[in-house]
Amino acid sequence: MEAHKLCCGETVAPGNGMSKVTVTIKTRTAAGKRDEAFALYEKHLAERALANAGQEFVGVSFDATDPDVFYLYEVYSDQATFEANGQAPWFWEYMSAVGPLLAGQPEMGMGSLQWAKGIAV
Repeated sequence: MEAHKLCCGETVAPGNGMSKVTVTIKTRTAAGKRDEAFALYEKHLAERALANAGQEFVGVSFDATDPDVFYLYEVYSDQATFEANGQAPWFWEYMSAVGPLLAGQPEMGMGSLQWAKGIAV
């Protein structure tokens, strides 16, 4: 694969052909429960993400206009790492704990990373 020239003049090398998995999750909590749900994320998942080299990026943001919505952004080195997290007992412990605080199923989008600042593609 050839390097790509960006609009700003920077040239970036292509990835190694193994697409990294991106996950974006929009979560709506019951009224007034966002902070409580986020505290459960910190308790059950944050340390696991920090320790997981295959989970290359994790970010959580609170919606700017809706106090009951937060977003989770993740980049995994590969599909297997993503699947291992989703099947781990600690993930299901988190889901069981946070479930009663949610206002429906989270909306999840998946993709393959094409370009990023600060993360090798």
